[in-house]
Amino acid sequence: MKVLVLVLVLSAVFAPAARSSTKAKPAPTSGVFVSSADYVNHRLSFPGSCQSEAHKLEVHDVRNKPYIDVTHAGKKHRYGKNAVFGFRACDGRDYRFGADLEYQILEGQELYIYLRESKTYGKGFHIRMEYFFSLGPEGPILLLTRENLKQAVPENRKFHDSLDASVHSGQKLETYDRDHTMFDVNWLLMASRHDNP
Repeated sequence: MKVLVLVLVLSAVFAPAARSSTKAKPAPTSGVFVSSADYVNHRLSFPGSCQSEAHKLEVHDVRNKPYIDVTHAGKKHRYGKNAVFGFRACDGRDYRFGADLEYQILEGQELYIYLRESKTYGKGFHIRMEYFFSLGPEGPILLLTRENLKQAVPENRKFHDSLDASVHSGQKLETYDRDHTMFDVNWLLMASRHDNP
């Protein structure tokens, strides 16, 4: 009987603490990265809860609308896509603008790796996934090809040789290296720079 009373007392003491330590997940936040420095420093402009009616981010993923609309604290703001670096969507993904299109940022190392999904129509509806890169956050966004990578770093012969060896062995340029927690192309570039005197 004493043991049962002790268990009940301990349950009553520790149960509220256990309930209070399980915090609810914060609501998803979206906002705008005005500059590449804002993105690098994780500084969002007009951040707001995606569940709030006073906050809304409209990207307008069509070519005839080269702007985004941000409603923040009930006020609407409009920015040209060429005037801001990018944005964070409600799903937590970050994007960069280039030629009025948005590119999902997959990695931000020396090479920034992007994904662009485009819809194609023909015999049915298909989503085509294309990978792109830039040298740093401000470099031009280029299709992720061996030739473009070599042109982006023309002086680094070791990187060129590593790219050739990878492609000849059947390795895709968009392969993610789980051991090094980065895309293979970034690992190859980093390794080539480390080996260079």
